[in-house]
Amino acid sequence: MSDQQLSKNLSSDQQQITADLQALLRERIQTDGPMPFVDYMNACLYEPGLGYYVNGLSKLGADGDFVTAPELSSSFAACVASQIADVFNSESFTGSARDILEFGAGSGQLACDVLKALERMQALPGRYYILDVSGQLAASQQQLLRKQLKPSLINRIEWIQKLPESFSGVAVANEVFDAFPVERFVIKGKTAERVTVEYKTGSSSTGGFVTDSVPCVQTQRKVDSLAHSLRQPFPDGYTSEYCNLLGPWWSSMAEVMQQGLVLVCDYGCEQAGYYSSARSSGTLRCFFRHGVHNDALVFAGIQDITADVDFTALTQAAVDAGFELDGYTPMSQFMLGNNVLEHHQSMLKDAPLPQQIAATGKLKQLLLPQEMGERFMVAGYSVGLQEPMRGFSLADWSRLL
Repeated sequence: MSDQQLSKNLSSDQQQITADLQALLRERIQTDGPMPFVDYMNACLYEPGLGYYVNGLSKLGADGDFVTAPELSSSFAACVASQIADVFNSESFTGSARDILEFGAGSGQLACDVLKALERMQALPGRYYILDVSGQLAASQQQLLRKQLKPSLINRIEWIQKLPESFSGVAVANEVFDAFPVERFVIKGKTAERVTVEYKTGSSSTGGFVTDSVPCVQTQRKVDSLAHSLRQPFPDGYTSEYCNLLGPWWSSMAEVMQQGLVLVCDYGCEQAGYYSSARSSGTLRCFFRHGVHNDALVFAGIQDITADVDFTALTQAAVDAGFELDGYTPMSQFMLGNNVLEHHQSMLKDAPLPQQIAATGKLKQLLLPQEMGERFMVAGYSVGLQEPMRGFSLADWSRLL
């Protein structure tokens, strides 16, 4: 379905949000001049009351725009819980507190299933912190968790607005970094220019917004550094992105993390693949009503805008902040290393055949390479732990970073 056809089917709330956000963006551009794409993306995702993640509209499931691993199968949560239990029970983990911190908890299903699994393993955390920028999502999480969990588990959960002052345990970042706003660049001749968003009077599906580019010293330095690391220049016309927020995020974690593990699951790859010739248009894309396209200028505030994670840059930022890389592997290998097949069989041993078939189909979506199995990667970063992580025991691709 075309953008024009989809636009005709927008709800009144969607139309109002898009109109209000576009008016705000036009005003800023007319006042301050061309807007760096990173600022445009940040506004589309996080502008108070209007941005995609904070405006209260549905994001997940049939009524939303995408589905994440926890919604597909509880097996993903069981594997995360298995890795958490290993950390809590390891000899080198000596912290008096053993807590969990989940960033951007989505529907709340991951928290729900992780707590259930940890209870079966007798490895419950003292506190399960959820840090989410969306008040609407936090409210829906509370509703789901109160419906599915008994009070003794609910009482361990605490919603927070900022990092705790001190933390020991496991932090989980599932599909978090792909939602970080990115800088975009385009190569013009031998110059790397910063992609901007401008407003041109006239009617169009983008509301008059267009992209352009301007010379920028910081952009040039960053792209020169990438080219040096990759040992080859970017060709004329090459367009891609990078994220400047990774360093500050890891620095903030380093300030509060006393001991434990940060577990990251996201779509992305190592830097050599990220900036390959096959990705000459970058990795930026948009999700709207379970469809994917690459026009970030339409549906302002009501579509998800995302980019792959450069796991090389992510890892370098973590190491610079004092974390140790424990492993980097496809999601399928992480789950197999955490005995996902045994869990799957155990959970379905008494289930009716139609339920077994449906659950197996969903598990295949998580494990098969052409589905999410190798499209999503898992990485672990720790402070003060010595034991190897089970999730990286079958295949560790750290050498590629």
